[in-house]
Amino acid sequence: MINQKFMALAFFISIFFSCNNKQPFVPDYEIGEGIIIGMEKCKTDPSQNAWLIHIPGPNPFNKTYGDDITFNGTAYKNVVKTLSLPDSAKVPGKKYSFEFYIDENSSDAQCNVVNPTVLNIAKIRIKNLNRTSN
Repeated sequence: MINQKFMALAFFISIFFSCNNKQPFVPDYEIGEGIIIGMEKCKTDPSQNAWLIHIPGPNPFNKTYGDDITFNGTAYKNVVKTLSLPDSAKVPGKKYSFEFYIDENSSDAQCNVVNPTVLNIAKIRIKNLNRTSN
């Protein structure tokens, strides 16, 4: 009985000391919460147009993402665009938490619509998203 207690105590002490020097997990992606504000108008096929996401913050580690724009007459700060937004999330005004990778600023120069709306702002690739309450 005493031997079992000693073994259990030794086990828990070894776990404590083996985990004590571990560095905290640092993801290779960014995290933020944002609102879908609309779609760029560049291609005649809507599935090829980027979607705009307003990520106002505050975000983890007080990071800011994106650029300042005016879209449909409204000024926004911290806006990014993505081509990887799932169809179910393509609803302006909906709020999501995002895990994403940042790409370079990008404007699609090869538009095929009249009066295109194309913004040269930060582009992201979405890793994961979850709907949050508005």
